[in-house]
Amino acid sequence: MKTAELAEIAHLVSESERLTYLDPDASLKLAEDASRLASSCPDPTLALLAWKRYGCMLFAFGDIPQGQICHLKALTIAETEELPELRGEILQELAGAYYTQGEFDEAIDYWGDCLIDEGAGFSDDTRIYAHIGLGQVYFAHEQFAMALHQHLHAQSLTNDAMSNELRARVLINVAADHLALEQYDEAERVLDLAWPMALTDGHKEYQGEVLIYQANVALGRGHTRLARDFIAQAQTLRRVWHWGETSEMMLMGRILIAENRLDDALDAIHRALQRADEIGTGHKVFKAHHLLAQVYRALGRQTESEHHYRQYQEAYKRIVGTSTYAKLKALEQRLDR
Repeated sequence: MKTAELAEIAHLVSESERLTYLDPDASLKLAEDASRLASSCPDPTLALLAWKRYGCMLFAFGDIPQGQICHLKALTIAETEELPELRGEILQELAGAYYTQGEFDEAIDYWGDCLIDEGAGFSDDTRIYAHIGLGQVYFAHEQFAMALHQHLHAQSLTNDAMSNELRARVLINVAADHLALEQYDEAERVLDLAWPMALTDGHKEYQGEVLIYQANVALGRGHTRLARDFIAQAQTLRRVWHWGETSEMMLMGRILIAENRLDDALDAIHRALQRADEIGTGHKVFKAHHLLAQVYRALGRQTESEHHYRQYQEAYKRIVGTSTYAKLKALEQRLDR
């Protein structure tokens, strides 16, 4: 491969990164083009970055399985060529993909690998993202105090020299934990810290998340009109993050329930359920079934309510298993040694 071709791969990766939020479709296409050249690339680091970039964009568009294939190719290069810092980044991103699909045991394994071996050469950022991820698993198991503990630990590892993206990611998770614990003042305080960081980096995914959590704060305080305003702001953002769209639909359903517009709520939640099924976000699926069971019961439609409650129980058992929780505790014991 000629020098000009190597430069082309580097350019494609760089441009894909630059256009992530400015033009997601173009960013995805550039990353795909880079991956096509990666197979014949003699520079292992460059080939790894091309596969990793394409995987990240596939994740962003909700194509988790294909993104995992790309990341596993990148991981093979990192392990073969002994590129520890990049290996850590790939491990934590793969963990996030497994988490998104509700495959928590696999996610714990990958995040655990990022934390157990302190001499592995992983970056501080990778370790912080791993703590964030473990907190998210606790959150999915509705162990909100434990999730907050993990996320506060992640926050304690950050410093002002780190990227706004990473610091915002930590703060958004801390805010989500406070919300789940109905600590609305604390959640709002943390979201106010995260917002300028998300704005500075032009990170529209995080901007959208902050707005959705602000809407949750407003709803928790009984301010449905304000909650709608925050959702409307989130929807103006140009986004390809499908699980974020699912959160918007679910939240709109909850707002409509609070406004006693139950038929409209059913429509919103059913659309959220369909989207969650399409992209395989299992933890959203069981929450949607749970909400649907409640709404149908309120409407006096007992058959539909019982159906969705059974679906909720089955999905919950698949996602929130006792073995996963035991695995989390075992990992914590290893980390405490």
